[in-house]
Amino acid sequence: MPTLYIVATPIGNLEDISMRALRILGEVDFILCEDTRVTAKLLSHYSVKTPTISYHQHSSEKKQARILNLLKDGNSLALVSDAGTPGISDPGGKLVQAVIEKFNASVRVESVPGPSAVTAALSISGIPTDKYVFMGFPPHKKGRQTFIERITDSIYPVVVYESKHRIIKFLEELKDLNKKIIKKNQAIDDSVEVRHGASKKKKELKLQKRTPVTSVVVCRELSKMHETVYRGGLDHITEQIKNNQDDQKGEFVVIVGK
Repeated sequence: MPTLYIVATPIGNLEDISMRALRILGEVDFILCEDTRVTAKLLSHYSVKTPTISYHQHSSEKKQARILNLLKDGNSLALVSDAGTPGISDPGGKLVQAVIEKFNASVRVESVPGPSAVTAALSISGIPTDKYVFMGFPPHKKGRQTFIERITDSIYPVVVYESKHRIIKFLEELKDLNKKIIKKNQAIDDSVEVRHGASKKKKELKLQKRTPVTSVVVCRELSKMHETVYRGGLDHITEQIKNNQDDQKGEFVVIVGK
């Protein structure tokens, strides 16, 4: 049966790939790549000769139709992203959905699990992670403030990705909103303290309080040579990254706890 394999690849260190993933990459007819040049480095390192096809978020419907035809003709394909698990903050999920809708059970979709920046960051965060929310990348402009409000409203730790171009902006925005929450909570406490009687009203006021952010972990360049983990208060982490140009390079995973 033709199969679309969803293959996780290293997020940095090339040794972080399973023997099964390497076998699948060598056995399939084609490898679908977010960027063929990036994947070529991995394939060359492990002497995998399988031909590659570019497939990414800007790929046309014509390209997707070509991929579906390859599966229809009996080919097996492996889908990889530049790093990590396809479908997590990349367009892999769209292709999986298209394959399921078109072929139902005549084409198998199979996961070859492995590295993910989300789980890698959570595992070293020190924040309780029996439950968490993953929100991907914040919007660049429209909806950004609402996005950050939802982070602070979550009762569970929130994991987000952020680029080197906006990491300081994100931390500053989160810090400013957190200060507003603390200030408003203090105002509510002051109001309750001076209010006499009306216990129901006091209770209503207390319910208006929001839990501020109390712990943040920022992971940079996970599994790479310059991997760095920043822990502590928002002010401390923001200043540390802001004051060192080298700390502003790479890919970031931010875990916001309560």
